[in-house]
Amino acid sequence: MNAEATVVLITGCSTGLGRELALTALAKGLRVIATARRPETLEALKEKGAKTLQLDVTASPDKLNAFATEAISVFGQVDTLINNAGFLQGGAVEENTPEENLAQFDTNFFGVVNVTSAFLPHFRERRQGTIVNISSQASGLCAPGAGIYCASKAAVEAISDTWARELAGFSIRAISIQLGAFRTSVAESGNLKIAARRIESDVYRGAHDWVVGFNARAGKERGDTRIAAERLVDLVACDPKRALPMRLALGDDAYETMTSFHTKQLEDLEAWKAVTTGTDVV
Repeated sequence: MNAEATVVLITGCSTGLGRELALTALAKGLRVIATARRPETLEALKEKGAKTLQLDVTASPDKLNAFATEAISVFGQVDTLINNAGFLQGGAVEENTPEENLAQFDTNFFGVVNVTSAFLPHFRERRQGTIVNISSQASGLCAPGAGIYCASKAAVEAISDTWARELAGFSIRAISIQLGAFRTSVAESGNLKIAARRIESDVYRGAHDWVVGFNARAGKERGDTRIAAERLVDLVACDPKRALPMRLALGDDAYETMTSFHTKQLEDLEAWKAVTTGTDVV
């Protein structure tokens, strides 16, 4: 292992994209710290050369700070942090309980904020570091049946954009990845949670059908996870001085989704310009 190689820490490596990112980074000669809530799921990555640590991204800030200290001590540094851990809360927004909503944001959003905050003193001291936040095309889809998930990913993108601006003076990069549908475990039962209550209504049938369809498509998604991991590692970890966009759609479907989303936004801005503008004090 090259002692000078970039150190990449990845959350949520037990399955799916996180696991593939770890394998890809190792294959490229990078030093990898793979994490998961259940460290026993990381044995195969350890055998490939990754260092493995237990991490629950919803832990308290004190525990996350202690984790960051432990992780940094493994190689003496962390260069790239990939916030990948997350799950999908399914169901119409009204069906999701306050507890389910909070659990979704605790993992998908506050987990990202708190884990990143634990590493920021290290990045600032070294005046370098890369923060990669795995978001989703869901932020633009706003799909009935996944509203709370979509909202959590939109929040990730907003905070990531802010970090890109706030931290640029420390030479710290931040980027969110608007991931398309790749063949990962996100649609399987462990990562797809269904609302505890169900409201029987023809109006919500589309939301219910979306959840069923999302689960049925598990393992049949368009995207190749290995290609996504290859593109992502090359982009964020192989050249620490490379300029990054604040957001990157990754996947053919993600490109289509985000193009449609932004085109519609621009069309609405122009269509309603007369209502929008002319509000300044005169």
